[in-house]
Amino acid sequence: MLRNVPMVLEGYKLRVVEDPVVKTYMKDGKQEIATNDNGEPLYTVALYMKPRPREDGRPVGKGTEMKVTLETQPPQEVADGELVELHNPRFSQFPMDNGGTGLTIRATGVKLAG
Repeated sequence: MLRNVPMVLEGYKLRVVEDPVVKTYMKDGKQEIATNDNGEPLYTVALYMKPRPREDGRPVGKGTEMKVTLETQPPQEVADGELVELHNPRFSQFPMDNGGTGLTIRATGVKLAG
């Protein structure tokens, strides 16, 4: 399985579609906060990723929504509707129960674009 593969997103616009929240998971019927190796909380932000327009006017592909795990607390100004950039984006694969493969996306942090 591929782990922590760097992603180049220079040709894409990333727009926040859900405000960042603390990442949680269920353990033994209780909701737990996901943390990094230092015990600090992880965050999740939903982004819409779409290719930037081409200079020659040709059509670009459709976009997709994705959830990204952030390893640091996002700035307050990163909110629904804002264009953003990810710091150190990377993806990892994981095995799924049905025999397939899933994909997670992680970034060190996020900031407003521009």
